[in-house]
Amino acid sequence: LYEKIVNERRNISYRGYLLGFLLSIFIIYYNLSLKKNKLNNTSLICIVISTSFITNYFYYILSPKSHWMLNHIKDPKLIKDWLQMYRIMQFNFHLGLVFGIIAIGLLTFAFRC
Repeated sequence: LYEKIVNERRNISYRGYLLGFLLSIFIIYYNLSLKKNKLNNTSLICIVISTSFITNYFYYILSPKSHWMLNHIKDPKLIKDWLQMYRIMQFNFHLGLVFGIIAIGLLTFAFRC
């Protein structure tokens, strides 16, 4: 059950990153296609990072999840231990999101004009 939950959440996160990445590529492409009124590098990087971050975050948070581990645990000590593990996983999720934002920023910086 645990592995099923982990795989489901990982796949949701990857789909969110992919969707944010595709939207970011669209924004970069659109900016490159403009003849005038192009965004400067800093503005483009900020918009792409914001788009990627917001898309991924809300996709993950709003996606329905089929199972919650706490629904399957009855022992109070195990519930406490699981909540502690959940906080660690939540930290890792946000850390991964930060690394993803940095990667998108570097990618955007590579396509500056």
